[in-house]
Amino acid sequence: MTSAAENERGRLSRDVIVATAVRLIESDGEAAASMRRISAELGVAAMSLYNHVPNKAALLDAVGEFVRGQIVLPTDPGLDWEARAREMVRAFRDVVERYPRCVELMMARAPSSLVGLEPLEYALEMAEQAGFTGRDALRVVRAFVAYAIGATTTAAHRARAVESLPATAPDPAVLARYPRIAALGVDVTVDETDFDFGLDLLIDAVTHLRGSR
Repeated sequence: MTSAAENERGRLSRDVIVATAVRLIESDGEAAASMRRISAELGVAAMSLYNHVPNKAALLDAVGEFVRGQIVLPTDPGLDWEARAREMVRAFRDVVERYPRCVELMMARAPSSLVGLEPLEYALEMAEQAGFTGRDALRVVRAFVAYAIGATTTAAHRARAVESLPATAPDPAVLARYPRIAALGVDVTVDETDFDFGLDLLIDAVTHLRGSR
């Protein structure tokens, strides 16, 4: 007869624990990913988690590793640097949209495995292809990553802001003081064309910077 402890070990794994932590972080924030909370979610003893994850720090590192592993980078070796940059930024944006809180945690923690290093190596190679080396290449990479995170986060916030707008039309007397805003209307959501427009600006700026050196 199989014991309860054996059943518990059988349904536990590092992947299951990390997936539960990711779900809790996205739902309730980083503090929710405690060993006690995770064990309660899985219906196991808290101490059993330590057979797979040695401590909370290792768990958070694993969450960061998981998120980095979700960044699907293009594999076509014939892409020029601009196409690679666009695909990389969009891939990063997709992950930010799916795991906004975990991405924030990931950015605050150093890569803990080769999986974590792959996106950075790819990005540095892209920057090198664009004509930058060393510290400048890293700065280019950081600019693209910052845009992916910032633009995606801003779009999410603006979407929520639009949802909370009152149903009544704004006071015309107030809008008369802000004619440019009035001309745009109350729809301040960010769509795909806004994201691409900003990415175009960034790529143009990188191209100009390369040409000025």
